[in-house]
Amino acid sequence: MANVEEILSVGIDIGTSTTSLIISKLKIKNIAGSFNAPKIEIIEKNILYRSDIYFTPLIDEKTIDFIGLKDIIEKEYEKARVNPSEIKTGAVIITGETARKENAENILDAISKLAGTFVVATAGPNLEAYLAGVGAGAAKLSSEMKNNVCNVDIGGGTTNISVFGEGKLLSTFCANIGGRLIKLLTNCTEIRLKNVSHYGRIILDEMRLVAGEGDRVSFDDLQEFARRLAEALLSILIFKPNPLAEKLAIGVLPKEPMKIDVVTFSGGVGRLFYEDEYSRDVLLATRFQDVGPLLAFELKKGISKLPYKVVKPSETIYATVIGAGVHTTELSGSTIYISDPKVLPLRNIPVFRIDNPYGSKNEIMEEVRRKMDTFNNAEGQIIPAVLIPDLNNAKFEKIKNLAESIFAAYRIASQRGPLIVICEGDLGKALGSVLKNLCGSLYDVISIDEISVKEGDYIDIGEPLYNGSVVPVILKTLVFSH
Repeated sequence: MANVEEILSVGIDIGTSTTSLIISKLKIKNIAGSFNAPKIEIIEKNILYRSDIYFTPLIDEKTIDFIGLKDIIEKEYEKARVNPSEIKTGAVIITGETARKENAENILDAISKLAGTFVVATAGPNLEAYLAGVGAGAAKLSSEMKNNVCNVDIGGGTTNISVFGEGKLLSTFCANIGGRLIKLLTNCTEIRLKNVSHYGRIILDEMRLVAGEGDRVSFDDLQEFARRLAEALLSILIFKPNPLAEKLAIGVLPKEPMKIDVVTFSGGVGRLFYEDEYSRDVLLATRFQDVGPLLAFELKKGISKLPYKVVKPSETIYATVIGAGVHTTELSGSTIYISDPKVLPLRNIPVFRIDNPYGSKNEIMEEVRRKMDTFNNAEGQIIPAVLIPDLNNAKFEKIKNLAESIFAAYRIASQRGPLIVICEGDLGKALGSVLKNLCGSLYDVISIDEISVKEGDYIDIGEPLYNGSVVPVILKTLVFSH
């Protein structure tokens, strides 16, 4: 296929229970006609390699084992016959309870640098919900069926829910519901609690079960634990969260009903939902040393009472890692302006929006200065990006006024470069050129467009591709709970 460029992408998911990796190939092509302005898009995405599923290595209950993770990734790259230098984009996402470990942020940054040229580090339950829904195939399913599909991704520590309508994300919400809120030690004669998480303790308290680490519990206790978890999750899915669901919520749970036609389940517990049958065989039901299989069964019983059609998605346990590796990258191109490609890649850039782009030069300058103060960190090391609303075929004088206002705000604030702007409209090249004329040697200028982003998002911008006409851009959320 002529004028097609191929790049390799990686997705690495470090979850509460498991860690996995996928490598995919993205094909990029100019889809515009010969006499039109170039329009470069990702035209094809194929998964080349899926790793084994590993238990996430921990040193103790508070600390991720970096050496163990590094060994897993290096081993899988070797099996895939891929060198990290060949990986041009992708994401490492840390999910569930693992994102709360004391060294999570440092681990994530180190692994992203190990994984390839422009592999970004990201965390946050709402982003995870979106990635899992896209990776599971729920977004595509909603587009094909022309209805609303709700994907419920249930892992070891959290459940991340995304609702898609005709392919577009409508909502995400999350709760601390998972198969490993308690960890078990089991044999043929007894079950003991190995570890109880904070949220596991909340459920035990609700059950009025006085039991701690090392104590014996009965199989009936585990069933009751799983039943309460399932009831909390099902109450969320009908937008009437019960008191336990409210205690387990991450953020605010929606209480206004949304239209849902189809429900899909993904994640480790999601896979069990479709594969497992109920068993009172203790060793079988607790074979993962947790309540995941029991939770899956209780959900299977309860979901049949709800007015939703249940469909098995195209992916279950690999959903989040496929989302991270295949669906994180967007392209900005055709009309971008980058004064010096050597400043790229750039990571963790906060975005703020100009709310009054039609104001006077002084009004725009003051708004940019004020928002730079809000979005900069104390050392000024985070370079904020300015989001320009669509100006609907703005004339040159409007573009010049905007450029002069932004440049003046940077000069007055002694802002470190580069100067980064994101245009909702097709202004990237024009605005970037004017800004660079103003900046001279003071600042490098990066001006991109065709990216859907909102104030408060973070973006990463990769090295130019396709003869410098496009750059990969990843939108993300950076949230760590310690």
